[in-house]
Amino acid sequence: MTAAADVIRSLSEPGRRAGLVMDFDGVLAPIVEDPAASRPLDGTLEVLEEVARRLDVVALVSGRPAAFLADRAPVPGVDLYGSYGVEHWVDGAAQVLPEVDRWRPVVHDARDRLANDLDDVAGLHLEDKGLAVAVHWRRATDPAAAEGRVTAAVAAICADTGLHHEPGKMVAELRPPVQQDKGTALRRIVADARLEVVAYAGDDRGDLPAFAAVGELGGHALVVHGPDMAPEVAAVAGTSFDGPAEVLAWLRDLARALA
Repeated sequence: MTAAADVIRSLSEPGRRAGLVMDFDGVLAPIVEDPAASRPLDGTLEVLEEVARRLDVVALVSGRPAAFLADRAPVPGVDLYGSYGVEHWVDGAAQVLPEVDRWRPVVHDARDRLANDLDDVAGLHLEDKGLAVAVHWRRATDPAAAEGRVTAAVAAICADTGLHHEPGKMVAELRPPVQQDKGTALRRIVADARLEVVAYAGDDRGDLPAFAAVGELGGHALVVHGPDMAPEVAAVAGTSFDGPAEVLAWLRDLARALA
């Protein structure tokens, strides 16, 4: 396991092209019951701007739409990639990979079907992400029963449409079945910027491809622990953080080292 201070030394070594790529929810913003209420901790955006002025790349790669990231993390110098990296926020708009965009009508139909099939389950939250649709049961009256209903509905829709099921912390997401994930996004970022060292911070199952990619690239996995953490994520070998507050403290240390 690499110490947090060692990752800072690696990223701040003079003469090396270095980058920091992070998830948003659970890494910069605490997990909350209402996904729409997600906000980064106070001070996070300011320190991200400091780090972005000095590293070759600072980027957010999230399952959220790129427009959501642009609203919650409008930081100069920070690249924003939404929908697991298939959207890139450029000049005030989301650029979408063509092979993904053609699935948009299928995702919309799946959203309507989920709304209809799960209408009687109290406390569910249906999140329309444009290129994906997610069902959250964190606020369900009976979370265990709600998870069972969601799992069955999602499995049926996947079988009928070919959409991919992406599980998460008390959430199930349907998205296009293309070979694009946070791992492929991370590889594109590293290749495009010719990075020599990179660190990736994540906290959920959707981050596993990026953790695998950063390991294969010889970089650093920053594993952020929190509530409802999946065992396979907790088992990732890397540098561990106890929630977004600890990530924020580390970012401040990184900014000081880079300065």
